[in-house]
Amino acid sequence: MLGLRSAVGRAKRRLVADLRSDPYLVAILVVTVVLAGFYVWHGVPNFATWDERDRLLDPLVAYGRVIDQPSLGALREGVIWGRQPFGATFYLYALALLPVVIAAAVTGDLGAIAGFGLPAEQFGFWELWHTTPEWIWSASLVSVRLLNVAFAAGIVYLTYRLGTYLRDRTTGRLAGAFLAVTWGLITLAHEGGEDIPSVFALLLALYLLVQYVETGKRRRFFEASAVGAAAMALKLTTAPIVFTIAIAHLLRIYREGDSWRRLFDDRDLLIDGAAVGAVVLLLGFPTLLVGGVIEFLIRIVGHPANRVSAQNGPNASILWWFLRGYVNAFGLPLFLASMAGLGAGLARLRKRLTGGSTVLLAYLGLYALLLTGWHDFRPHHLLPTLPLLVVFLADGISRLRERRPALARPIVAVLLVTSGAYAAVGAAGYASTPRAEAVDWMDDNVERNATMEFYTRGFEESATPHWIDAQYPYAGDDRGSLDPCPEYVQLSYRDLLYLRDVPDDHRSAYVRHNTEERATHVRALLNGSYGYDIVAEFGERPPEYAPDRPTPGSVGEILPLGIYPQSDQYSDEQELRANQYVVILRYNGSCEQPLPRPD
Repeated sequence: MLGLRSAVGRAKRRLVADLRSDPYLVAILVVTVVLAGFYVWHGVPNFATWDERDRLLDPLVAYGRVIDQPSLGALREGVIWGRQPFGATFYLYALALLPVVIAAAVTGDLGAIAGFGLPAEQFGFWELWHTTPEWIWSASLVSVRLLNVAFAAGIVYLTYRLGTYLRDRTTGRLAGAFLAVTWGLITLAHEGGEDIPSVFALLLALYLLVQYVETGKRRRFFEASAVGAAAMALKLTTAPIVFTIAIAHLLRIYREGDSWRRLFDDRDLLIDGAAVGAVVLLLGFPTLLVGGVIEFLIRIVGHPANRVSAQNGPNASILWWFLRGYVNAFGLPLFLASMAGLGAGLARLRKRLTGGSTVLLAYLGLYALLLTGWHDFRPHHLLPTLPLLVVFLADGISRLRERRPALARPIVAVLLVTSGAYAAVGAAGYASTPRAEAVDWMDDNVERNATMEFYTRGFEESATPHWIDAQYPYAGDDRGSLDPCPEYVQLSYRDLLYLRDVPDDHRSAYVRHNTEERATHVRALLNGSYGYDIVAEFGERPPEYAPDRPTPGSVGEILPLGIYPQSDQYSDEQELRANQYVVILRYNGSCEQPLPRPD
């Protein structure tokens, strides 16, 4: 405990000293908070992604079980209930949501949380969301998103520290400034997930490892082992930190002039570091602490194996997925510059193999190797690499500035202006989204007792007012209780994906099932065959209602993703303007025949 207090005190003194001595850092952090926090309440009380929904529900369900039945058994039920035991994110969001629970007790709404029970996932836990007071969801979402904004600012500061420590303060400023206007960081700060907190912990671990390699202080090794394990407890895909710690130890040995064979001679350091990491990792999974051993093992062993075999996106080379993700996360100018910076960093590796930058290159390589074993991934999976890439970019520009300042200055200006504009346009898009406009329209034009039918997997993928009487035909086998002719039907962008005339291997996993029948159903609704008329549309209508997505494997077709930040995304990425087209239809018939529903 004394060691933790000392480390926190050391970090606080470092932060205060940097803020006092470097006014540029203050400006960089202000830009980060403004962009990451702009309209952070977008979409509330609805969720930005199903991941955000699940991360928020996990601690709320545990709170509810303990409030309803104060006992260890109820706590165990609530903790184990979650979609998956997501580790230390549970602790973070339990703390962030505690004020909401207290406010519910003060306002007399605590019974709503106590009544959560162990909810069933039908239409994205629709019934639970619909019957719980709206303010609870709004307050909960804003709380966890603001926490992510704070962590995003922390990531930018740690990137600044890495650049400053590895070279000089100018490098740190450039790295921090580039990351502050990186869209891939800004968009993830607008949702409550585990990506932002885990990358904060990861960067801190790498910073400590760099210090260990440069100074040889054993305490930094142990601190890096603990913080690296915390990063893994937050998100398992940061696991390459384990091998990076071993590489850092190897670099330190070689830096001291000893043989590589001495790697295992200092057994106490390695064993103690591994023990510290193991303890932190185990403590980071509340599921294990309440006795959920099987659930813990499934998460540790089963989930990584399943992720390798999962095919969520269309078939394309892994290089295409890298390009698609980086182009959108950075924007074209910053992406190209970052690749140049990485190349320069690799070229310098031969001159100073045992420097701290080698630690960052090692993690980058190991993480890229991890992703190459997957079928596909999204931009948020690349988040751990974004700060490291801008550090190498800043390092390269700083060196160029010393040799040719007249060339370096316009490069920095162009990158900051173009990337700043790209990020600002993306952040501004949160202020007015098609789904929010659709909800506003429904508030004014749809009767409170009207039924609206939806077809998306969960209500968070649609424009869904909290008060609406939602009908979902796929919540069970019995459709006898459904309104045979609901007054309204809503079709979303995801529903329109069935209309695309492409091979199945060009489709995402969620629109590969029963494609022809689903497409016929959607087209019949749109052309009036079922007696429904279009009464409102929101967002840009796709050509002939069929979305035009980049051809898998085509490099030329993904370039626009680096020009328009709120671009088309797959799977569990945030659905922004390009994915938020909504069309609302109203029934105009006498219901002689019930509305057909495909399987």
